[in-house]
Amino acid sequence: MSAFASVTALYVRYLVLIFILATSWAGAQTRALSLPLDSQWTPVRAAPRTTVKPDIDAKDAGLIVAKPILPPTRDTSLAVPLDRLLVGVGDQIFITVFGQTDMSAEVTVNDNSQVTLPLIGTLTVGGLTPPTIEKLIAQRLRDGEYLRNPEVSVQVKQVRSQMISVLGEVQRPGRFPILGKLTVLDALATAGGLGPKADRTVFLLRRNPVMGEDRQRLEIAIKLDQVIDAGRGELDVELKNDDVVFVAQQKLFYIHGEVRRPGAYPMEVDLDVMRVLSLSGGVTERGSLRRIRILRKDADQKTQEISATLSSPVMGGDVVYVDERFF
Repeated sequence: MSAFASVTALYVRYLVLIFILATSWAGAQTRALSLPLDSQWTPVRAAPRTTVKPDIDAKDAGLIVAKPILPPTRDTSLAVPLDRLLVGVGDQIFITVFGQTDMSAEVTVNDNSQVTLPLIGTLTVGGLTPPTIEKLIAQRLRDGEYLRNPEVSVQVKQVRSQMISVLGEVQRPGRFPILGKLTVLDALATAGGLGPKADRTVFLLRRNPVMGEDRQRLEIAIKLDQVIDAGRGELDVELKNDDVVFVAQQKLFYIHGEVRRPGAYPMEVDLDVMRVLSLSGGVTERGSLRRIRILRKDADQKTQEISATLSSPVMGGDVVYVDERFF
């Protein structure tokens, strides 16, 4: 082989080696760019800032655990939990004996304040709380030698024995259970509050406790403005079973004649003719303060005409008429 052929062969080998090295480097860069996303570095987004306070209970462990401060939540539960409710006729209760599915039952308290349970038979539960009923059932199971250490749970599923009714101008009229202490204001809140046309005086209808008069009801008028006033909490009557809270429509009075704004107006407390004239814009130039009449219906729905002065009281349904003055 000549010297020229040897040089040429060496040059070709050098080019092939350069090509191989270049190909290997390009492949390595391609593999680096095609790595999975979780193996690449990505910026971490900052966590939202949260005000924290130490957990005092963790001091015993020598640690301080940070907890976020949550906004306070409003307790919307009623006055007394169901485990302190006295069970009565019509209530539906669910009895569970742990580990004994055949002894568990959902029963309704009958008219004799009793329930019938598997193995135990008839059991009087009227006037008892769920924890007391649990102990009574467990004792019966032990006495009958059915179970040595029974674990019993009693839950009130539906309350029907202690109910009140809220009717009239409220947002959600209906029947509601008495869970613990329930007053007139509590009942109105449970019914969603007063409606836009509600009167400021509500009526409590209660069964007459006198013997032989069970079908009659006592009517108690309660003025909400007085109940809300400070120091008048005793007027917020506590409700009993079968009570009815009735909210009537707001009463109106009417003014016509020589006034600037005649029409119908809602009743107010201690309303008199002077305030009625003020609400209606006053008397016109042609009106007379000495010629004011009140048209009022009596108990027989007959209209009476009353000559009124500025201090005369105005009642719901009254029609106040201002006549023209004499020239």
